[in-house]
Amino acid sequence: MVSDMGEDLPILKGILNGVVKYHNAPVRFGRVPKREKARILAAMQQSSSSRAQEQAAAAELDDAPRLLARVVRAHLDTCEFTRDRVAAMRARARECPTYSQPTLACPLNPAPELQSEKEFSQRFAHVIRGVIDFAGLIPGFQLLTQDDKFTLLKSGLFDALFVRLICMFDAPLNSIICLNGQLMKRDSIQSGANARFLVDSTFKFAERMNSMNLTDAEIGLFCAIVLITPDRPGLRNIELVERMHARLKSCLQTVVAQNRPDRPGFLRELMDTLPDLRTLSTLHTEKLVVFRTEHKELLRQQMWGDEDGSLWADSGADESARSPIGSVSSSESGEAGADCGTPLLAATLA
Repeated sequence: MVSDMGEDLPILKGILNGVVKYHNAPVRFGRVPKREKARILAAMQQSSSSRAQEQAAAAELDDAPRLLARVVRAHLDTCEFTRDRVAAMRARARECPTYSQPTLACPLNPAPELQSEKEFSQRFAHVIRGVIDFAGLIPGFQLLTQDDKFTLLKSGLFDALFVRLICMFDAPLNSIICLNGQLMKRDSIQSGANARFLVDSTFKFAERMNSMNLTDAEIGLFCAIVLITPDRPGLRNIELVERMHARLKSCLQTVVAQNRPDRPGFLRELMDTLPDLRTLSTLHTEKLVVFRTEHKELLRQQMWGDEDGSLWADSGADESARSPIGSVSSSESGEAGADCGTPLLAATLA
């Protein structure tokens, strides 16, 4: 019986006779077509790669102290708006206040002169670069597919940018501190459709957030949670994003418990700001007309380099879905030619 099997299965015969060791036995595909053989080999390699990635992700995410330290370090390295820097800017602004010209500072006025618009665009692209770099440094982010990275950045980039810039709102002065040190008075922002609602809502939200006195570590971890959110439509590897989100939230809970032992409900209070954050972020994104077309290529290069231009190809109705910071809403598209102002939050970069 064994002899008959050996005649039909030479590899088995070699193993039984001790000629071929089991772990060295060659794998033969016989009459399997070349394409099918290539597909099988590719599937085996992909499976092995996926297992390696899962192990790497588990190692990165399960080491809570290391995860916490890396996220905080990434925030400090990529954010210009740390507490010390903003405190110094605020002190200078209060001691010697100078105010921006309304035509340059008002975010809902007609487009400023070409030179000012270019300067604004460069500043805004720089802070967007900071958020993108921060996302790339979050442990586990690089293990996501290109599509999932794009989905998270497209949906959460402006939310995270909003969190970073909210400290530039000065409630006592009723103003916004711009990066050039000048102040933009709240009352000077009045023109444009629904401008007053947007201004009042943003200042109210800023006052709410700033009253929490978040530390740089808390802001960094909160920004990471805002970016790594599993409920974004279109995600494929939801399981990994959920795991990252849970670990980041646990790290934030650890920091909050250390900083505020007498406020056990503080994390819930902070997380409760997310719905308002998303709403205001969406409203501001819809006002970001200046990036609707001319800066799409710039942001594509910042996010992916020059390798994958197809992601940013013009596609009519799909344009808003492809832009990482959104586009003009359908209700406002007819006003684009007349109202090309910048969003309120972006005006801090003036």
